[in-house]
Amino acid sequence: MQKPLTEKRLENITLYYLERFDASSDKVRQMLKRRIQKQKMQNIPVDKNINIWIENVIQKMQNLGYINDERYAENVIRRLSQSGKSTRFIQQKLVAEGISPTLVDNYLSPDDELTRAQTFVHKKHLGHDYQKDLAKMARAGFSYEIAQQVLKGEEDV
Repeated sequence: MQKPLTEKRLENITLYYLERFDASSDKVRQMLKRRIQKQKMQNIPVDKNINIWIENVIQKMQNLGYINDERYAENVIRRLSQSGKSTRFIQQKLVAEGISPTLVDNYLSPDDELTRAQTFVHKKHLGHDYQKDLAKMARAGFSYEIAQQVLKGEEDV
């Protein structure tokens, strides 16, 4: 039998989650709401103030510095850029995770798109079939111009 959710229990659940994962405030909110759904499915009563408690817990974690959307966005952008993901892919991923598009644009430099494309080509071992490689890069979110520029450079090597 699970214990009923209280504000203190939500705080402990959040702390345990944040020990293991870096997360945005929206991601934590979604995690807590999934936890509430689990409680409801097991017919455990849920307090009517639960949504207020969630916001209080998130606010407390932000004040303590455990949740920082800017830091989270910066880390995700760095990680995905190093793995060769396109600007479009990174933007869509962060917006889906609840990061505001303006915050994403502040940290995401379109000047790095060429470097990301070169990393993508290197990691995927592209450069053998121009048309197929062009299509693969388009599906990955790179513009035609960038894909063409990087693949032409690979042909010269």
